[in-house]
Amino acid sequence: MKKLFLPLLALMALSILPSCSEKFSVAAPYKSITIIYGLLDKGDTAHYIRVEKAFLDDNKSALVMAKDPDSSFFNNINVRIQKVSMAGVAIASDTIHLSRVDLNLEGYPKDSGTFFNSPNYAYKFKGVLNPNYIYRIIVNNSASGEVDSAETPIIDNTPTSAFYIYYLDDNTNDPQFEFASTLQSQAITIPYRYIAPSNFSFTNYNGTVSTVPAGVAQTFIRFNWVDSNTSTGQTVRRYSDFDLGFDELTPSNNQTYYNYSVKNTAMYNALKSGMGAAPVNIVRLMDRCELISYLGAPDFYNYIKISALQGTGLTGSEIQPSFTNIKGKNVLGLFSSRVMRKGAVTITPQTIYALETLDLVSSLRIVGTVY
Repeated sequence: MKKLFLPLLALMALSILPSCSEKFSVAAPYKSITIIYGLLDKGDTAHYIRVEKAFLDDNKSALVMAKDPDSSFFNNINVRIQKVSMAGVAIASDTIHLSRVDLNLEGYPKDSGTFFNSPNYAYKFKGVLNPNYIYRIIVNNSASGEVDSAETPIIDNTPTSAFYIYYLDDNTNDPQFEFASTLQSQAITIPYRYIAPSNFSFTNYNGTVSTVPAGVAQTFIRFNWVDSNTSTGQTVRRYSDFDLGFDELTPSNNQTYYNYSVKNTAMYNALKSGMGAAPVNIVRLMDRCELISYLGAPDFYNYIKISALQGTGLTGSEIQPSFTNIKGKNVLGLFSSRVMRKGAVTITPQTIYALETLDLVSSLRIVGTVY
């Protein structure tokens, strides 16, 4: 349930309020600017949307306003979610009214800094998301009369039938990571496939039409191992993540295929960097790797490319978004979706032998496996 600040999307960073300094430049006399942030995930059972005010006041210091919760939260808004059919028809019986909660009490404390840390409000609803519908958020401000809205498709994480990952889903061939060779021409290929509902169609913020809800992939290989102290017998489990980067997806009809190709030498270099030389009296035992793959919707990927964000998210505090897919008069932000799948992958015996014997990785002092 609690996958709100993925490594995916180290990307999944988004902020809610503009950076503050005594030189904060305002765009106009004080007015209410709404900031909306939400990433729906079919893998979650609880979903959170942040709705806040931006700091825009030419008569007050932003540093003073940053300490006042009244500068950031609305007291008179209604937030709801509508399910919409692929034909664009709202399902009135499925309207969900969100309740306001304190994220500090939900397990997502706010980052420390100039900004106030409590309360830390967001709007919450629970339930399993249906990838056969489009989800529309509607924020109604009863004081101003403004109504803001945005829509997002839902990315399905169902294995094989929707989100297929060869190394996790091919039960017939038992695929394993094989990178024993250090030849420059040798590489591991990691194939994926995503299939959308046959009638899927979604218009993104820029007017382009997607036939698949996923627009970008990001994959990590997590190397797991045990440090074993030969003097004391103490063991400590450790891991290191190898980021394979982003892959922008190009759908064909209602499906998309994509591959990651990773040089064997890149795998060795990632291990050397992540594990580091073994300390005195320490030997390493390799465990199975984890393959961790994320998919994000096209609007989310466009936000990432345009905003180049870092260090924020639901627990963050700082933002002045340069991208928005929210429709309304005085509103900015992002409402989109993502999903994650992961699973264990065995390393072949030949590769383990190479890790034990190659000079290239001798400083790691790998002596076998835990399996």
